[in-house]
Amino acid sequence: MKKLTALLTIIILIASACEKNSSTDSFSNSLKLGTSINSSNFTLNGEGTLFMQGTTICFRLESKDDMGNSPVRISINQVGSSVFDNHDYASIQDYGHIFMSSFDAPAPGNYTATGILTTGNKTIASINFTVQ
Repeated sequence: MKKLTALLTIIILIASACEKNSSTDSFSNSLKLGTSINSSNFTLNGEGTLFMQGTTICFRLESKDDMGNSPVRISINQVGSSVFDNHDYASIQDYGHIFMSSFDAPAPGNYTATGILTTGNKTIASINFTVQ
């Protein structure tokens, strides 16, 4: 129940943060990882690429173009392996450039996380990270 409440809070905060504001908004294609979400400014706390096994890894996927109501997939690939672990997240709004949520850290190793908009199978960004 605690995780569900946290997830719902994150979804509500993200929806309010990604409203269409003006043509001066500047977004880029990026994927960042951290230890928690800072809901006051929609950034990550503990941003980095080294995490402990069994912890929760939070992510911030930003798209230069509007995500257009597309569901998001974070695909985790262990470096040197063909094994993928996909984490799928439903779209929460019609318009937006930022999506934030989390997934559990996999087994120890080196990984690449890739943020994908599943509508159109559009890859936004990737990042390498390590789990100890």
